[in-house]
Amino acid sequence: MQGDTPQIIVNRATEARDIFVKQGAYTQNRPPFRSIMLLRDGYFPSLMNGSKWQNARKMWQVVLSSSAIKNYIPYQELESEQLLLDTLNEPLLWYDHLERFANSVGMVMVNGYRITSSSDPIVKETVEDLYDLSRVGFSGNMLDFWPFLERVVWTLPIYKLGRRMAKKHKDYIWKNYFGVKQRAEQGTRLPSFNRTIQERLQEGWTEVSELEGAEIGQHLLSGSTDTVVSTLTTCIAALCLFPDVQRKAQEEIDRVVGLDRLPRGEDEINLPYIQQLLLEAQRWCPAMPLCVARVTSGPVSWGKYNFPENTGLTINTYAIHNDPELYPEPHIFMPERWEGRIKAAHGENQLLFTFGAGRRFCPGKSLAEKSLFIAIARWLWAFNTSHATDEEGNKIPIDPKDLRPGNIVRIKRFSADVQPRSPQRAGVIRRVWREKCDTLLDENHQWKTNPERIAESMKMECDI
Repeated sequence: MQGDTPQIIVNRATEARDIFVKQGAYTQNRPPFRSIMLLRDGYFPSLMNGSKWQNARKMWQVVLSSSAIKNYIPYQELESEQLLLDTLNEPLLWYDHLERFANSVGMVMVNGYRITSSSDPIVKETVEDLYDLSRVGFSGNMLDFWPFLERVVWTLPIYKLGRRMAKKHKDYIWKNYFGVKQRAEQGTRLPSFNRTIQERLQEGWTEVSELEGAEIGQHLLSGSTDTVVSTLTTCIAALCLFPDVQRKAQEEIDRVVGLDRLPRGEDEINLPYIQQLLLEAQRWCPAMPLCVARVTSGPVSWGKYNFPENTGLTINTYAIHNDPELYPEPHIFMPERWEGRIKAAHGENQLLFTFGAGRRFCPGKSLAEKSLFIAIARWLWAFNTSHATDEEGNKIPIDPKDLRPGNIVRIKRFSADVQPRSPQRAGVIRRVWREKCDTLLDENHQWKTNPERIAESMKMECDI
């Protein structure tokens, strides 16, 4: 029970599909999430129901449609090229470079602004904003377990903390949102999600306020950052712990791509082992061990069980992904288990639940998966990754179960030895980056003009 609401934890893939997909009309709603609403001043669209949720989702679906996703590949490829260069120059800071990569892909889409250095304060601000929400809002506290406490919320320890975090978050999203306005006033009017929001509000949109528009944009930025960093970190740990996986992946990349160029987005169809590696990373250490809770809005049944209206439902992603009937020896990182099953992972017989299920399935899944593919395929092309060693030559342990706590987890920062595979490959990385700087970027390493069709993707021509 949570307060007076019965709670059902779903631990098997068949149950998750039957409840959340086949009966999705009655399992799409969210519970109140009082703690998170305290941290977000009462507006957090992905955890809301009704028009607030529907309006936000329509906007996300337009900019995250299958046709729009293809237009963002130049962003992802450019950021991955800086990721390779940064790691080549500062291999000990590979973890920070992953955070910059993922954050910059989201930032340029949402705000039309690249993050050019892992030391940029905005990277830390983004990571802290996400972690605050994950650590406090989703941790489960007395306000969510005993709803009657909402009447005396100002007496609870979370209240003062929540108000501080709400102000910190609002300052952060306003900084990004008004940065778009400021750059437009200075003559930099690159298409972006928040710029489109601002233009639509000027044209008379009334269903979404300016603060709500900024929060909807922030959801896009958050969604393109935390899950991507978590999964890439899992990949790096797996390459260290299971060197045969790295060898097989590099053999496939070398056979398909060769030595003279980096892998590209269109190579994905010809690199099935890389796709399998990424699916296995989602299974082996899921970024979200428990999916965000739902609550039934009507009668739901499974087998002999009948769940009344207002029953809480949560997918136990970790349990499903470690089900030995589906995945023999689940503790072993084994991309081969996905051979011939790549489409099944998220198809009709869905096996992976990292991005949820049913009508609340994460709309940013395809964008995240493309970022993951481009980043890890290029990383494997460029680098050999192995255990770091101490002064006596002993391997420094990596514990994939030592996770940063929260709703979205990741393996805690660890040491890895990252080396270029050859001087020739290092030369390709430097040459490609020079060419991109000369043709696409200005003196501040910002886009001179956006890639073709980006403006079309950001039109957001939807009725809300």
